[in-house]
Amino acid sequence: MTPALALTIAPIVVAWLAPPLLERAAFRVADPLAVLLAWAGAILAVLLTFITGVVLMLAPQTGPTRWMENLAHDCWLAVRHARLPGDDGLLGALAALLVVVLAARIAALSVRRWRGQREFRRAHQDLLTLLGAANDPGADRVLRVPHAEPLAYCVGGRPGLVVLSSGIDRLAPAQRAAVLAHERAHLRGRHHLIVAAAEVLAGALPWVPLARQAPDAVRLLVELSADAEAARACGTTAVRGALIALTGAPHPALALPMAGAQVMTRLRHLGAAAPRRRVSARVLLPLIALATPAGVGIAAVAVLCA
Repeated sequence: MTPALALTIAPIVVAWLAPPLLERAAFRVADPLAVLLAWAGAILAVLLTFITGVVLMLAPQTGPTRWMENLAHDCWLAVRHARLPGDDGLLGALAALLVVVLAARIAALSVRRWRGQREFRRAHQDLLTLLGAANDPGADRVLRVPHAEPLAYCVGGRPGLVVLSSGIDRLAPAQRAAVLAHERAHLRGRHHLIVAAAEVLAGALPWVPLARQAPDAVRLLVELSADAEAARACGTTAVRGALIALTGAPHPALALPMAGAQVMTRLRHLGAAAPRRRVSARVLLPLIALATPAGVGIAAVAVLCA
C-alpha cells in the first residue's frame, strides 16, 4: 500500500468508525464545547487527509506542471487507445472527480441554506419593525410576540434576534432570565452557523456516517453548551425549570429554540456535576481528532510495508 493510497483510505475508515466514539464522549466529557470541537476537528481532518491522498496519487514526486502533462497524456491514451493509466493515477483521477463533485454540491447546498436563512431573518426583522417590540438595549434585540404558550428561540445574524412569546411571562423571574441567557449563548457562539455547516455537510455526504450523524450531534452539543452558559449565569435549577416549561413549544425549522433538541438528555446532563471550562479537554480532544486520520494512514503503511 502506497502512502497516497493509505491517506485516501484511512479517512474513509475513520469517517465510519469515529461517530460512536464521539457520541460516547458527549456523555463522558463534562465540557460540551470540547466534544463539539472534536466533531469539527474530525470532519476537517477527514476531508483534508482525503484530499492530501488524492493530490499525492495524482502528482507523486512531480510539480504541478508535470502533473498536468501526465494527466493530459493519460486522458489521451484512455480516449485514443482505450489504455487506462496506472493504479494510482486511475484511483487518483476518480477520487479527484469525486472531490470536485462534492465541492460543487457543498457550494450549492450552502448557497441554498444561506438564502433560506437570509429570508428567515428578514421576515423576523420585518415583524420586529411592524410591532416595534424591541425593548432590550443590548446588542442582541428581543422581539416579543403575542402568544399564550411560552416559547423562545433565536434567529442568527448580525445583530442576532431573540424571540419570546408573551407566555414566557408566566415563568418565574429566574427561569425567564435563564431562557434569555440560553438564547444569547447561542448567538454569541454563532451556533446557527455551526448547525448549518453540519446540515450542509450531511446533505452533501449522506452515505458517510461522520457527516450523516453530525447534525443531530451538533444540535445536542450546542444546546448543552448554551445550557451550561445559562446555568453558570442563572443556576441549574432555573435552567431545568425553563426547559420543562418550554418542552414541546413550537418553533421555526431554522431557529434554535430553548427546548428543541433531546430535552431529557439535557435534563440528565444538568443533573450531573456542573460542567467546568477545561482548557485541556478543549485542546486535547480536537488535537486527537485532527491527528487520527493521518495517523491511521501512516500506521497502515508502517504495518503493511514492514
